[in-house]
Amino acid sequence: MKCEYLIIGSGIAGYNALKELLQIKPNSRIIMITSDKYYPYDRPPLSKDYLKGKLEKDMLFFESDDFYKRDNLEVMLNKSVERIDANLKEAILNDGSVISFDKALISTGGRPRRLNIPGSENALYLRSLDDADRIREAASKGKNALIIGAGFIGVEVASSLITLGVKTTVVEVMPYIWNTFVDEKVSRVIQQYLESKGINFILNESVKEIQGKIATTSSGRKIEADMFLIAVGISPNVELAQRSGMQVDNGIVVNEYLETSARDIYAAGDIANIFDPREGKRKRIEHWNNAEYTGKLAARNMAGSREAYNFISSIWSDIFDLHIESAGETRNYDEYIIRGKFELERPRFSVIYLKGGIIKGYLAINRNVKEIIALNKLIQKQADVSSKRDKLADESFDLQKLLI
Repeated sequence: MKCEYLIIGSGIAGYNALKELLQIKPNSRIIMITSDKYYPYDRPPLSKDYLKGKLEKDMLFFESDDFYKRDNLEVMLNKSVERIDANLKEAILNDGSVISFDKALISTGGRPRRLNIPGSENALYLRSLDDADRIREAASKGKNALIIGAGFIGVEVASSLITLGVKTTVVEVMPYIWNTFVDEKVSRVIQQYLESKGINFILNESVKEIQGKIATTSSGRKIEADMFLIAVGISPNVELAQRSGMQVDNGIVVNEYLETSARDIYAAGDIANIFDPREGKRKRIEHWNNAEYTGKLAARNMAGSREAYNFISSIWSDIFDLHIESAGETRNYDEYIIRGKFELERPRFSVIYLKGGIIKGYLAINRNVKEIIALNKLIQKQADVSSKRDKLADESFDLQKLLI
């Protein structure tokens, strides 16, 4: 079997690479291979509207099945690639079949990081559509849930379970939630709001053991629950790249064009370790819009372009009635400026992070789109606002004016 373009993985990056190739190379022969049993679907709703029953399953899919029925396209479901021979440009599948290609993209994403604690064998994880279905079923039968991990997925699922009437406790090993991208002061405000909605947090502790319906924490506390969910991040699926002799270091190492160490093989999405020119360091980014961007960028470069990675990755979430958006660097800063109000009833503020007087990042809660667009542009421009701090804090001031 032969193709011009081989896409391995059907997540956000793989799907967007496919769409881009179909647009710019409409007559090319493309094969997509995925271990999933479904055609590409959207994952963010799994922890939110789909889990809460507000979104039907068929609404998750990006396209109808008919979209994939093309003479020049084959999507192979329930298949995986065991190894790639980069010299021969051949992919060897788990069933022993071989696909020859001109260019290939690895977009295999990640899998939930497992916790190796006694009794965790029956704990739930959330990554796939089937995972979400299992959580929905457990929630329909249970009254109490324990979630291990207070990152975005953990908190999103907690808010959904509370909405469904399931009493939910979240255990977090760190001293405050979302510690990887907000400081403690902002974290405490968000935590206070979430607690007012019914989520119970136990911080600075870990779960050491689960026996039946009882979890024991590091301090000896006993927590009873009908269902247990582990949400402690993901591990990149780098095994294919490792078996194929590609450079791997916290993901698959790629250059600015998303090329791996193997000629004509690219990587995109959660799995790609990319050099961020704005921050001057390598990063592996687990955000939806970064997967979308890198999938499209990889496709264009596979098709003959030489476009370098240049993107401000952002993250968003909807939790209860909070709409949260964040972009840029929110940890490595000299100072931050708060724009808006810390109100418990309905927080509405932006935290703008500066370093050397330059806007590096922000966290925005329930802010208007115009302000967020301006902040993204200010980060892109690396705007120096040393003498305009008062303007940033003044809600009546239009941030667009700082771009002039």
